[in-house]
Amino acid sequence: MRFFRNEKGFTLIELMVVILILGILVAIAVPIFNNARASAWQRTCQANLRTLDGAVQTYAADNPGATFPQNYTDLENALKGKYVKEMPHCPQDSSKDYVVTPASGNTLPPIISCPNDSATHKYP
Repeated sequence: MRFFRNEKGFTLIELMVVILILGILVAIAVPIFNNARASAWQRTCQANLRTLDGAVQTYAADNPGATFPQNYTDLENALKGKYVKEMPHCPQDSSKDYVVTPASGNTLPPIISCPNDSATHKYP
């Protein structure tokens, strides 16, 4: 059997080193990507809550003496179409609606919070 010294190709060790380097890069990149995605969800949710707050304040200015919406259905009926084009949803789980907690009496605006993570997804 003849051994060829001029064969082209990679040795098993070289391939293992490349796979090891790729594994290290993936191990570094995945947590960074997850943190960036969570931060984007939080910022988007805060922007949605800010939009809803502005729409509620505009609704109150346009309807002096009217009571504030006290649940999500009332909020959607009052705002959708005239003050917001579509009701926003938290980007983390768009199947859930924002939580509307009535303030004391109907003369104060309701507290609107995120259904997924009200501890970090809040405005202001």
